[in-house]
Amino acid sequence: MMTTLDITVLRTFVAVTAFGGVRRAAQALHLSPAAVSSHVRRLERELGCRLVTAQGRGIGLTIDGEELASRARMILQEHDDTVYALQRPRDDQLVVAASEHAAESLVPTVVSTLSEAYPDHEITLRLNRSERVRQLADDARADVGIMLTRSGHAGVKVAALPLQWFGTETARRDRIVLFARPCAIRDPATASLTGLPYRIVKEAVDLTCLLTAVRQGYGVTPLPRTGPLPEGLRHITDLPGIPSVNLYLTTSSRIDLHVRTALLEALRTAIQ
Repeated sequence: MMTTLDITVLRTFVAVTAFGGVRRAAQALHLSPAAVSSHVRRLERELGCRLVTAQGRGIGLTIDGEELASRARMILQEHDDTVYALQRPRDDQLVVAASEHAAESLVPTVVSTLSEAYPDHEITLRLNRSERVRQLADDARADVGIMLTRSGHAGVKVAALPLQWFGTETARRDRIVLFARPCAIRDPATASLTGLPYRIVKEAVDLTCLLTAVRQGYGVTPLPRTGPLPEGLRHITDLPGIPSVNLYLTTSSRIDLHVRTALLEALRTAIQ
């Protein structure tokens, strides 16, 4: 009999890859770390392959894990789009869509603020590229959107995030690891290298894939600085600077004005 994968378990796995670890994903999903770990082990058992490896205090993805991460995102997008087309969100459900760049340091802040303001609501996360988050916000399919692309749906600038190069101590500066398109920081980063020799050696589908490659010494990568240095990496200062990128917040009409203000203040505090 063909294996049937559970959508909830796939959603957990995508959160783990976006947050770079079990503990942070559990916090954002309002699950216990044991439950999140159980979901990952269930996928490994059902698929008969290893998906994650320990990497410092976080995780890395195996080749099979990278394959599943890419396909799981497509499956979840089709699933969620289908459900939305036929069934609007429940009155007691709030959808938070966020760029992966905001996942580890900012999404828990958003979830905590919303949970306090709406204790009886279920909060669903949709972690994706900024362009996809913008589409969800513009179509009013997300109650809260956090992205690096300006939305036409009542978006407000949260802050300008510095873009910096990261890599290992011995990483070659002419080898670049990037997110696959669409990516809000890819073009500004490569434009900063105009006149310098470089080669794109890997394109990643999510943040964990990207960080795994950089930690393994594939090359250096540009990232917005929203919190502490990524574990195992250092700020590379001998490459040209990259212009800052703006972070935007958008909310739907279901979010009260005072909650929107609280979200904005909480995000700005978390970035400082």
